[in-house]
Amino acid sequence: MTPPPAEIQTNTTSDEAELIQPVLITEENTFKPLGTVPAFSIHLLISTVISLVGIVLASCWPDDKRCRAYFIMLYLRGAFWFVTLIIDHFAKHRHEQLRLNGYHDFHKETNMHKGVPFYVVSLWNSTILTVQALMQQYYGDAFGDACIQSVLSPVIYITLFNIAENIVLAGVNGSYISKVRKFNKAAPQPDALKGLDTAEGSIGVSWPGGNVHELLEKQADLISLLKDHNSSLCERIMHLNSRLTGGDV
Repeated sequence: MTPPPAEIQTNTTSDEAELIQPVLITEENTFKPLGTVPAFSIHLLISTVISLVGIVLASCWPDDKRCRAYFIMLYLRGAFWFVTLIIDHFAKHRHEQLRLNGYHDFHKETNMHKGVPFYVVSLWNSTILTVQALMQQYYGDAFGDACIQSVLSPVIYITLFNIAENIVLAGVNGSYISKVRKFNKAAPQPDALKGLDTAEGSIGVSWPGGNVHELLEKQADLISLLKDHNSSLCERIMHLNSRLTGGDV
């Protein structure tokens, strides 16, 4: 039988080298960063811009346009809530993907944190709606005059609300962004793989005081990872067999 050409021998050697690598070390197991930092940064930027718009309207617009400025701020508040809702759904989707990829601990650590901005904006909007209802009930048809003559006009109070909200969001979003950046920079292995080297966290082993639900989650995660790697390994074996068969022919 004629020996295969040098090129085929080289490729075969390369494929064999890949096959003898540990099953859990493959390209599919590369770390995928959590891409929510830009969304939370944009959210904080929008909040800051709305606060600046409120300051400009409250300080620069003439008195006869203060009611119009107030309603502009209300429209911006409504639009900001919808933006916050979209970002919240986006963050939930990304965090769910992160959990399915095996990072249960970080998912639990940031599960509530990622939803705080939506709760804050919803709470602020509900408060503003309540204040608006009280003002409308108290002033009635004279609401337009109250916008101009009141010492604390509606556009001023809603601007103060926005500034207070922006300060809260700066702390919440900033803390979340810092955590995600550290996580992405560390690029850790999935929780199931980290537990393989420790007796206390071994997959399939329980210990006094351990969380059974968490143990089952990690077991399911490890099974899913092994299925993916097994499928990848089978494809590589079939590819190597096809190359060997082609070389023999």
